[in-house]
Amino acid sequence: MYKKQSDIYKNHVASVLEFIYRAGQTSRIEIANNTGLTPALITSITADLMKKEEIMETGDEISGNSGSGRKRKLLTLNASSGYLLGIEINMRGIFIALTDLVGTVIQCASKPLSSYNVDNINEELVSQINICIKKIKVEKIYGAGIAIPGHFDYFKKTIISNNPLWNSFNLEEISSHFPFAFTVNNNVECMSLGEYLFNASNSPDKFLFYHIGHGLFCSFFNSSQLGIKENSYIGEIGHTVVDINGPVCECGKKGCLQTYISESWLIKTGQLLFNSSPNNILRSLVASENDITIETIIKAYELGDSYFTTKIDQGLKLLSTSIANTLILQDSDKIYLNSKLFCYLSFKNQIISQIQEQLNFIPTKRNIDIEITEFDNFRGAKGAAALAAFTFFINNPNFEYHT
Repeated sequence: MYKKQSDIYKNHVASVLEFIYRAGQTSRIEIANNTGLTPALITSITADLMKKEEIMETGDEISGNSGSGRKRKLLTLNASSGYLLGIEINMRGIFIALTDLVGTVIQCASKPLSSYNVDNINEELVSQINICIKKIKVEKIYGAGIAIPGHFDYFKKTIISNNPLWNSFNLEEISSHFPFAFTVNNNVECMSLGEYLFNASNSPDKFLFYHIGHGLFCSFFNSSQLGIKENSYIGEIGHTVVDINGPVCECGKKGCLQTYISESWLIKTGQLLFNSSPNNILRSLVASENDITIETIIKAYELGDSYFTTKIDQGLKLLSTSIANTLILQDSDKIYLNSKLFCYLSFKNQIISQIQEQLNFIPTKRNIDIEITEFDNFRGAKGAAALAAFTFFINNPNFEYHT
């Protein structure tokens, strides 16, 4: 029998908890069959978790094998055993979600980017977190995850990004105000983990999660490779070159995909057009270049503006080609597309049709599931809560077991 404090035993506990997240409700023998652990070990692990009130019996039973009269009791996570805190920072602002153990949002808070000084982002995050957790017992928080628009420097505890807005972010300054631990990852990686843990019935073990926002990023999700990637730049699909003679991107290269279809570049293009052409349609929609948003650009497209019709149609074509090319290199069972652009039905139908057209020559991918996710400002925050669940609950390094 394994010693209950050993790393091996804790790894087995993590396997059990991950399986329960994915199954929702399950029996002990089903856990054993799917994890490869012995029934005796599963009995020991589930007893430990039940004593800690982190899993529980549902009260339901299922029949055993044919001919066996013995019924199997079903187990599930005890959603109310503790809290997860998820935080996302992005170009729209700060978004915080306090959830239960299965990702149901209990409390949330947000702060638009335009309403605070980004030089004081650490203080603002502390303030918003305190607002979100003020009505609960802090000791019941397993931990906090932060979803960031870039990559995390684990040595300096800062954000690695081309955008200077995030230069003041420092995890040590934030975490010093709270008794629970923090972990950080890229916001799109968090979103994909959120699908895997909190939307298990709808997500396969291998999928692509594309986020098209102010930049572009793709999470190459594979449940057999969970954890922080050694090469954090894998997934920077926005910086793949689609036109060697295209616009100069902020990364220094020409013709990056994000210069054609990301929100920031569409808005930037709109601002240049607003100032250079006195008769463009944008002047009938907003009073100044600073008022242009992605919604303004979509409205211009809807009104038939020839420039943005050409620009967005080209961007969608390049994006669909990029997605199809990715499936040649990366085996996946589903594609998620998350973007405010796809709230517009025409863009949604166009991108799905073009991806499917590109995949016609791959027999195994012709009918791949493509899901346009419902746009949610708190998706990244909920994904960060999933990161906290994975780090501090499923793989809890300080987990103490009952003897």
